[in-house]
Amino acid sequence: MFENHPEIQSVDTLEQDFTELTAVISRLDGLRVGLVRSLDGAQVGTADGARSLAEWLLGRFDLDAATARDLISLARSDDPEIDAALGEGRITTDRAVAVNLLRAAGAAQSVIDGSWGHDLAGVRNLASRHRRIDRHHERDEFTGRYLHIQPSLDDTRWKLWGQLTGIDGRILDKAIHTAIDTLPHNPDTTAAQDRADGLVSVASEWLTGEIGGHDLAAEIFIDAQLAAVTDGESGATAVGGPRIGPNTLGEILCSGTTSINLVDPGGVVSTSPASRAIPGPIRSRVLYRDGHRCVVAGCESRSRLQVHHLIGYAAGGTHDPDNLVTVCWYHHHIVIHQEGRSIDPASPPQRRTFLRTAPARAGPTPV
Repeated sequence: MFENHPEIQSVDTLEQDFTELTAVISRLDGLRVGLVRSLDGAQVGTADGARSLAEWLLGRFDLDAATARDLISLARSDDPEIDAALGEGRITTDRAVAVNLLRAAGAAQSVIDGSWGHDLAGVRNLASRHRRIDRHHERDEFTGRYLHIQPSLDDTRWKLWGQLTGIDGRILDKAIHTAIDTLPHNPDTTAAQDRADGLVSVASEWLTGEIGGHDLAAEIFIDAQLAAVTDGESGATAVGGPRIGPNTLGEILCSGTTSINLVDPGGVVSTSPASRAIPGPIRSRVLYRDGHRCVVAGCESRSRLQVHHLIGYAAGGTHDPDNLVTVCWYHHHIVIHQEGRSIDPASPPQRRTFLRTAPARAGPTPV
């Protein structure tokens, strides 16, 4: 059993080994549930100064919060049928937790018996359908809502996590997927990346203007000595904001209202007046010329339109309408300024394509 030579084992043998190992894990979890039940009865968490049994388990045994919650839930249910099935390895721990949810929801025994024919998602769905929510539970769910948005230490990325009520979660999920459906499909992105883009897209739509759906007014600080030789490749800092790299810097210079400050160790040595990258009348003229739609070949977007420079300032580009094109938020923010791709200036004005090169990583993106 459990031979560590999968290349010489048949699929049937591997499947049998996996089944037996899963049963062993289930039996061990059955023992853990019994131990948690005893520890709960002894009020070990309170005795050791923890606020709850879950906190005690997390602190002592380096468990994931979901694992601790499931063990406590099974221990406190004290269901002989589930205990026996888990202890004998006849069901997985995940199945035990799902069935326990169904029992806690007050489902009839006939429903519980019939749940064995469902997969785990089906059992959880049954539990949700049978759960009774009174005003007290509803109020608790609403009071428990939260959203944390935490930047990394260098402020270059953000982490989000939280909890919403059922209806609010559905609203957010539908809004994100609706936004995803309006963006061009990229087979190279994961579903999680698509959701991230969709969330940013939803937020951007609430803010009117340019960059990412809004006009980002910023003061940018660039090292004077490095800027002279690297054209900002060393990165820059937006006052009151994060450190930014050349791609984001290019996007701000392309669309925002900015003031550029060159600095050396002694402080600011040169400051430009605040100016809008593309004057309003010229932007309106370009949008009208392009029919108020994204001109990237195959894209039919007419919302969150932005104007982009074919040739950037560093390469001698100007605000001349012939150097400007209308693109949607997705192609401007993600494809051009984050993935680093460039529009082929030789492509037809109403059917623009991107240069067939790998995303630029070595230098700043033209703005």
